[in-house]
Amino acid sequence: MVTESQLKKQLSSGQISNLYLCFGEEKMLVKRCAQLIENKISGGDLNEFNYHVFDNDADLSDISVCADMIPFMSEWNILRINDMDIDKLAKGDFDALMKIIKNASGQTVIIIAMPTLEVTAKSAKKQFKQVINHIDKNGVCIELAHRTGLMLERDLCKWAKAGGCSMSELTAHALIQYAGEDLNRLNAEMKKLTAYANGGEITPEMIELLVSKTAEASVYDLFGLIVEGKTDKALSAIDALFYQQVSGVYIATVLSGAYLDAYRARIGSEAGKPNAVVAEDFGYNRRAWVLDKLGRQIRRVTTASLRRSIDELLAMQTRMVTETVDERTEIERLVCNLVLIAGDRSDE
Repeated sequence: MVTESQLKKQLSSGQISNLYLCFGEEKMLVKRCAQLIENKISGGDLNEFNYHVFDNDADLSDISVCADMIPFMSEWNILRINDMDIDKLAKGDFDALMKIIKNASGQTVIIIAMPTLEVTAKSAKKQFKQVINHIDKNGVCIELAHRTGLMLERDLCKWAKAGGCSMSELTAHALIQYAGEDLNRLNAEMKKLTAYANGGEITPEMIELLVSKTAEASVYDLFGLIVEGKTDKALSAIDALFYQQVSGVYIATVLSGAYLDAYRARIGSEAGKPNAVVAEDFGYNRRAWVLDKLGRQIRRVTTASLRRSIDELLAMQTRMVTETVDERTEIERLVCNLVLIAGDRSDE
């Protein structure tokens, strides 16, 4: 496997392979990676004579014919296969695909890309693993994983600069908390922000004004209002969530997740383990930052209160899925109870 930077260096130096495989969790990067390869090889001239695109429904015989074509008035014949579900191919089709891949040579470049299909090296089954192994040995294989928080922040700052603006990593962190970590959404939000900043600095105030929070981020904000005892603001937050047609079941589920995150941060602290260790133990990966944030918010909440709150949430979720209830009334009652529990320090 190669990294993005290694791929860019290879292409910039004119080192061209006959085989490329782009896949992974971060779909926008997969798409951009495939486009980068095409543009570098073609010099930006992708014409119908030397550029052929196929999808999952393509006939393997048609792909084979294009793979054997000689480029017309160009150095390279580029063949791109998008979102082919390789693990679901019948044996005959898979064998045909492997023959095409193994015969790739001369002036033909084959790019297999997964811009929407969910597949990773870890989740891949036998047939896709064979493709990965062959291309990794005989071509260029790149897996685009989700960006971590710090990597995302730096990417956002680069995007701001590319748009003629500036943005601090702290502001980028705020944007991620508002909009989530999906690159497609972040890209759209950055376009709005750079247009609004008009060559200046993108500020947290602009994010507050222009960026809509994800439902998950809004529920995590609700958690903060609850543990801080801000009942009125918490009820207003619920009003906004229901106005956005977020279900009570979803609110209760995400709120439960926030409490579990907070509880893990607290137990880890009591055991003398830093949040980085807790995050690794529980597989938080790119969400490790939530332990730091929630850990700060629960400083005045006792461990016993956290346990009682989790019990309350579990009872609420059970009622909501087993009984006919008014979701809004139940959520409002839940939040009022959680505020009371958070303020109870009788066990200290």
